[in-house]
Amino acid sequence: MIRKLIIILLSLTVVIFGSDGAMDLLEKVNQIIADFKSERQIDARETVFAVRADMQDSKIVLRGEISKIELKNDLLLKIADALKVEPQDRLTVLPDPSLGEKIYGIVKVPVINLMDGPRKTSQKNAVTQARMGELVTILKQSDEWYLVQMEDSYLGWVEGKNLHITDKTGLNDYLAHKFVLVTSKFAVIFKSMDEHDQLQEKLVQGTVLPYLKTDGEWTLAQLPDSERIYLRTSNLEFFNSRAEVFSIKKGANYVINVAKQHLGLPYLWAGTTSFGFDCSGFTQFCFKMAGYFLRRDADMQFNQGKVIEDRSNLLPGDLVFFQTYKPGPSHVGIYIGGMKYIHSGSNGVAINSFDPTSSDYSESLDRKYIGARRIIGGE
Repeated sequence: MIRKLIIILLSLTVVIFGSDGAMDLLEKVNQIIADFKSERQIDARETVFAVRADMQDSKIVLRGEISKIELKNDLLLKIADALKVEPQDRLTVLPDPSLGEKIYGIVKVPVINLMDGPRKTSQKNAVTQARMGELVTILKQSDEWYLVQMEDSYLGWVEGKNLHITDKTGLNDYLAHKFVLVTSKFAVIFKSMDEHDQLQEKLVQGTVLPYLKTDGEWTLAQLPDSERIYLRTSNLEFFNSRAEVFSIKKGANYVINVAKQHLGLPYLWAGTTSFGFDCSGFTQFCFKMAGYFLRRDADMQFNQGKVIEDRSNLLPGDLVFFQTYKPGPSHVGIYIGGMKYIHSGSNGVAINSFDPTSSDYSESLDRKYIGARRIIGGE
């Protein structure tokens, strides 16, 4: 009864005060939505939060898309508490119900770009990359393109032909295998146990795939679409399950050794693989190979780990940050000791120094240094 009276009073307010009153109310609701987004630090790179309010039949209606049902529920409660009336919920919670049960994707090509919109193919529109065997959650579809969320929570659009799309049962069947991790920079794919029977495509370091058996120098692996291939055993590390692959923390020296394998590799916008890295894709990858989780972009990584106030206290494996083309942390590298750091910059993967007397000193980056974070031992 009380709720009905509140709704009637709200309706009367709109009638009495006309469109101006309705507009004021609508403005208040949209401000609540904006404040909620800010308070929860919702980042469009990791969370879909496209929410708007309008008036219909003198009632507040929420429309749009949101990728976390708990955010939707909390937002509805916040608006109801502020206005003393519940808004009508017309929000779509992703994954979009029209997708049915097939909301899981497994990357089935060696490397794919995730784009900032559907039907975009230019590298400048890429936001990140994924390797063969990486898992994504499909959120919605636009023609043959899908908005997906990677395991690091990053969002992007991919063409459907590059994914093996399945349901929960299919995903569980895929995960029921033992797995291999490609530890070499590249691994050649073979059709049989014959070194002359190789395919043109190569797998990149960090690729994780099911395997069926090993036979000396050869390992029989399975692609996401169930095709079987052979890989050289020397390029692989073996695990009883996919969950074990990056579960062991291997320390700063391992991170640095992985990084040094890529010295001289050209810079690639949005790159996260042995074909090319951007700065934060490089740090994220090197740490992942050693069992540490970093978020995708430099400003996100700046919010992880322990703050190192004094540069004289840096330890090998610390992340060092720089303010370059925009305010705030926009470039990141890995401190390797001796006043030196390794990073993927405009000249590709290189080592530079904070020491003005060193031959690899970068005065520009030295001036742009803004701080460091300790991930290893700084949890």
